[in-house]
Amino acid sequence: MLQIKNKDLKQLAYYYLAIVILSVILIAPTHIFSPPLFMPLRFPYYLEKMQPFLGVAWPATFKIYHYVLYILSIVGVFNILGVFYYPKFKRIAIFSCWIGVFLLSAIFLFFLFVFIKINLSTSIIYGFYSLILLLIDKLTLKVLFKKQKEAST
Repeated sequence: MLQIKNKDLKQLAYYYLAIVILSVILIAPTHIFSPPLFMPLRFPYYLEKMQPFLGVAWPATFKIYHYVLYILSIVGVFNILGVFYYPKFKRIAIFSCWIGVFLLSAIFLFFLFVFIKINLSTSIIYGFYSLILLLIDKLTLKVLFKKQKEAST
């Protein structure tokens, strides 16, 4: 079994486990139960109802939504690798954290200012979720920089 000796990295591992559990809680009901159950969790449904955003209509926004999910999944995997296999994946984890901070900040602002007009409950749920992801991503970046600084001194 993998052993994490550093207290900060071990705490981050638990945070990432909580993120996986929260993700399953948010996503699974929408795939298990048919509409109209769990409608506030069905973000793609409301994407279709949304007016063109920045000149991009429904089919293209759905593709963008999937690409962003893929990128965030890759960022999360690299962050987790950086936590579990520190220092081997340190550089790639730091780079992925910066990408995550940029993307998650934009996503949080989207839910806070744009999507809130489409569906308030969905906006609050996923806005809060993206804020949690952003905070954990920033915390990961902080811990990785702290560990890097400790290693250099």
